[in-house]
Amino acid sequence: MFSSNRIRRVRAMPLVSSTKPARHSSHVLPRSPVIDINGPGRLRTAHVLALCGFSHSTLYTRLKSKVFPPPDGMDGGLNYWNTQTIRAFLGNTSGMT
Repeated sequence: MFSSNRIRRVRAMPLVSSTKPARHSSHVLPRSPVIDINGPGRLRTAHVLALCGFSHSTLYTRLKSKVFPPPDGMDGGLNYWNTQTIRAFLGNTSGMT
């Protein structure tokens, strides 16, 4: 039973429905790695973005121009870098942004 002093909020439905499907971005958002970068392990693209501090498009631009080390492998269609590869890159380019 509802009390009289409570207000029920209902989400409004859009008045015009679109026939176009929703667009999904293929960009990866940065996410802090769960593993320690000083130990052995694999880092996904989101982890590399968070550690290096640049965007998805900058990462792939630098990969294309061979400024950033290529992925160490693919696991199920997803790129990964070993922690030692990223540690070496961050150690060599501490002043580069």
